[in-house]
Amino acid sequence: MSVFDHFSKEERPFVERALEMLTQVERTQAMRLTDFVDPRQLMIFESLSSQVRDVKVSPYGGYEGAERVRIIIHPEYLPVEPEDYRLTLLAIKADQRFHVLEHRDVMGAMLGVGMKREKFGDMLTDSAGSYTIVAEEVADFVCAQVTQIHRTSVQFERVAWEAFTPPAPKFVEKTITVPSPRIDAIIGEVHNMSRAKALVPIRAGKVKINWKVIEDPSYQLQMGDMVSLAGYGRFKILEVAGPTRSGRLRMIVGLVT
Repeated sequence: MSVFDHFSKEERPFVERALEMLTQVERTQAMRLTDFVDPRQLMIFESLSSQVRDVKVSPYGGYEGAERVRIIIHPEYLPVEPEDYRLTLLAIKADQRFHVLEHRDVMGAMLGVGMKREKFGDMLTDSAGSYTIVAEEVADFVCAQVTQIHRTSVQFERVAWEAFTPPAPKFVEKTITVPSPRIDAIIGEVHNMSRAKALVPIRAGKVKINWKVIEDPSYQLQMGDMVSLAGYGRFKILEVAGPTRSGRLRMIVGLVT
């Protein structure tokens, strides 16, 4: 069985690049730094590391528990320091009296100026402020080019890591009832669309579950699953509360804000 048999066809180009980087480090005994990856891509790197000898995969995204991380691939005998990840923390200064910036607002603005998703990590917003973590090599570009988000003038400023306390993840809870834990039924209830309409983005590859594209509308969700729908944002299955009197399944989902 080939190592590629463990991954989907869509993931094969990423798997090939990851395996190439791992084998290069094994051969040259020199560190390699990746762009930002999501948890699924990190899992791929960690799984593939068994294909090489004495090579370690060390992820870091700027703080403990970061969702998106950069990976340093290195010989086991070489130590890694936080500064080796070349991360820059940017605070977003904006007047949010009329519009509170959300995750999708910030991401849309950064993609809108030509940034690749692989060059920025977590985007964090709370009542204390908004922050984004970017690759050091694009920090100046972001500060110069992203001057407006959702019709709100903004300014990006570098912040020392020592002054940063990452906010806890925020969810807006919503209780739904569905006939089954199928992904098409749940997406329809969460986003107030018909089940037939929910099928369209699923079959178009616009739905990810735990950062993996899922095109099967009958796929069944479990507690803890993270779901993203392009153009609508993300939600997490927080609780499966059991059946109602009518036999439908009651669930609590958390909409990521």
